[in-house]
Amino acid sequence: MTTEAENIDQLIKALRKVPAKSLRLIELANQIPITHGVFDQRVLADMQPEIKLAIDEAKMYGAYTHHAVQYLSDVKAMRSIVDVRSG
Repeated sequence: MTTEAENIDQLIKALRKVPAKSLRLIELANQIPITHGVFDQRVLADMQPEIKLAIDEAKMYGAYTHHAVQYLSDVKAMRSIVDVRSG
């Protein structure tokens, strides 16, 4: 079992990996014209390389965020166990 200090260290490392910025995927989606209720296919095709990179960025952001949340949950769970034992 890891100590609270180790969990806090893991949490800090995980939080540092989460970029504090807006995702490029959202910016790109707002740039694609919509015609008759669908994205303009020509523009979409031209933007595919950039869209793929933006998708990869969003997946990475999600993974880093998930790790940070998991570490925070572990610290919270350890704190609950300590509180129960101390009470």
